[in-house]
Amino acid sequence: MTNAIIFSLLGGLLLLSIILSSFAYKRQQALSLKKSRINQLSRSISDLEETLCAILKIDPSYDLVLILHQQLISLTEKKLHLEPGNHRTQQQLEQHKVINTHYRNSERDDTISKAMQSDEDINLANFQLLQVTKLLQKFKLSKKLSPAKYSELTNHIHRLKLDIEVESHIAQADRYSESNDTVMTQSHLKQARESLRAFHGDFPEKSQLIRTLSERIKGINQTNNATAEEDDDDSP
Repeated sequence: MTNAIIFSLLGGLLLLSIILSSFAYKRQQALSLKKSRINQLSRSISDLEETLCAILKIDPSYDLVLILHQQLISLTEKKLHLEPGNHRTQQQLEQHKVINTHYRNSERDDTISKAMQSDEDINLANFQLLQVTKLLQKFKLSKKLSPAKYSELTNHIHRLKLDIEVESHIAQADRYSESNDTVMTQSHLKQARESLRAFHGDFPEKSQLIRTLSERIKGINQTNNATAEEDDDDSP
């Protein structure tokens, strides 16, 4: 009888140990998943802040800015929900809400320029615009964005890409022109012109800008030909 009681107690203790171990494992698993979700949100917030920073420097309008910033607030709120005691996340959320009010009032201090300094900078700007397009696609699929608004914003992004390419190549052409490098000057002017010609959409200043670029390219050719003729005249 005593042995039966002992075995029962041992069995009970073993069962209790298994139950406690199971609870501990599930709790540890839940904490691990929570930590993983927080880290994922932190990465998403960081990536979105980088994208927003790029858009603020190249886009004078506020449609994309507000969409990106509202998403930034949403992600920060989700992160704070998972870590309500994190004062830094709370402060970030409060700061974002203040900034959002400024954006809604069309207020910001960013200097806007679509002219990039190099081809690498152009590629980086295009990459950030691609990230915005992916986010808009996600919002469209989740019905947060109407098809009409999605079309309007994607057309705006396409125009931004064009402006960046054209203005960047013109700026680079101007820099090469200052150093009398006619070959690179002409090359960048041609790239700007081809970007305009390849653009499917139309806008009032498109034709005039193409003509202006063509005239600059023609002017360089005439200058080069005149210089070549002078060299021939000076040769013995």
